Amino acid sequence: MTTLVIIGAGFSGTVVAIEFLARATAADQVIIVNRSGKMARGLAYGTNSPRHLLNVPAGNMTALVDDPDSFLNYCNALGHSVEPATFVPRHQYGEYLSHLLDQAIGDSSADCQQRVGEVTSVQKDGHKTTVHIAGQPELVADHVVLAFGNFPPARIPGLDAIDTLNHYVPDPWMPLPEAPAEKPLEILLIGSGLTAVDSILEISARHPRARFTLLSRRGLLPAGHRDKLPVIPYDASIRQRIAAQPASAREYLKAVRQEIALHPELWRDVIAALRPITPTLWQALSVRERARFLRHLQPYWDVHRHRLAPATWDYLQQVVSTGKVRLTCGRVLSIEGNNEKMRAQIQPRGGNDPLRLTFDWVINCTGPSTRILKLNSKLIRQLLAAGTIAVDELELGLRVAGDGAIINAHGERLPWISYVGPMLKAANWEATAVPELRHHARALAIRLSAAPPVDSDLA
Repeated sequence: MTTLVIIGAGFSGTVVAIEFLARATAADQVIIVNRSGKMARGLAYGTNSPRHLLNVPAGNMTALVDDPDSFLNYCNALGHSVEPATFVPRHQYGEYLSHLLDQAIGDSSADCQQRVGEVTSVQKDGHKTTVHIAGQPELVADHVVLAFGNFPPARIPGLDAIDTLNHYVPDPWMPLPEAPAEKPLEILLIGSGLTAVDSILEISARHPRARFTLLSRRGLLPAGHRDKLPVIPYDASIRQRIAAQPASAREYLKAVRQEIALHPELWRDVIAALRPITPTLWQALSVRERARFLRHLQPYWDVHRHRLAPATWDYLQQVVSTGKVRLTCGRVLSIEGNNEKMRAQIQPRGGNDPLRLTFDWVINCTGPSTRILKLNSKLIRQLLAAGTIAVDELELGLRVAGDGAIINAHGERLPWISYVGPMLKAANWEATAVPELRHHARALAIRLSAAPPVDSDLA
């Protein structure tokens, strides 16, 4: 390895850089390219809001596989008195990642550069791999790591007419419309998961009189983490039993239900016990069974698996009980309006007459999009057109080999380009959170640090 270019500086890209720099020599060069100026932040940790808490306790948030107390030690060195079960603000985790990156750069004998800009193409021509950055000189790489993470929510079908209206927000991380702080806003959030909860927290702080309608197909809210560990720990025996079941969504569900029926107070531990074997269970399913899981079970899995910090969950229960937040089960039929008011027609689930409601703002909170074929990204469009990357059958992410190497449109493993990030979900399902991604990032860095320069003509 001589020159490694990492595209994306969220969690995955940052940890690949940190782990690679720890193993690099003076002959190596690392170039990290990020579209925004926030290195080591990404979408998840770029927030500055103290109300946005991590959804995983601090004791399991180390970025370094070989140093399990890394994050705890960082927090406590700053005087934060953080325990393993503490849920800290997400911006604090971003600061931790930035600290680790700076430390890795300072300790490494390799050269490390950080570039801010949009990568528009990555092209392989014979022995040369060129990375083009808008308005900047091209880079020549021996290996490229695609580390892009989460993209904005997908466009909601049928709402094209309101895309340009000021009071429709297609991405909840965009700046919100202007409004007096005291105005009693009526806000429609399309989606009722973690993204919607983030929006409620932030908007309520700025507009205390705002009220929210959460709309989703099944009307589910995320569950919460508990405050304390159980007195009797769970023995994780479900792993052996579920692995012995026939590989089908129905059989997996049956096994989980039976286990929770035996230990209802430990349902969180039953779900957590599946994490180490989830990739194996997922890979055992046929494409048809994976599609069945996505169609019928994914929403229920998501609300139980991706839980809220206890303080956030308590707040959500409070605002629901007081009527500040109303949960509606159904789908949008149409939305029309102007830059003052939005009139929505909503079909409740169950066949009732449509609801006609008026809102000040409508916000798309359906969560990050993985529909690669529909993403508005110059780089992804170029890589797709060249056949360098390919999507899986269910459009959950990229086709990637077990060691992180990209599988191209012809089914070939490319030795000069790899991927790490949440789009590993296609092959592993459980690949969207720190406890899993840190292992993928470390394994990729180790492979690349031991690899000779690539001279293959594979394109």
